[in-house]
Amino acid sequence: MKKFEIKKIDRDSWMVSHNELPKFICRFEDRKFNYSRTITGLPDPTGDPREIRLLEKMEKWLRQYHKEKVNG
Repeated sequence: MKKFEIKKIDRDSWMVSHNELPKFICRFEDRKFNYSRTITGLPDPTGDPREIRLLEKMEKWLRQYHKEKVNG
């Protein structure tokens, strides 16, 4: 299984799942990475350095393999 998985969930929404522990999902809207994002499964995604590193890895993966979704 891939570490990160991306799937379309609505016309203007898509979701990225982190499939290893800790498992979490991020939902994005309007094909813009920073426009609207909901993180589920991480207790403190802005304050815990380990969780921040996971989100940075996810962002790097998106920029590398899914530029059209990050850049709109």
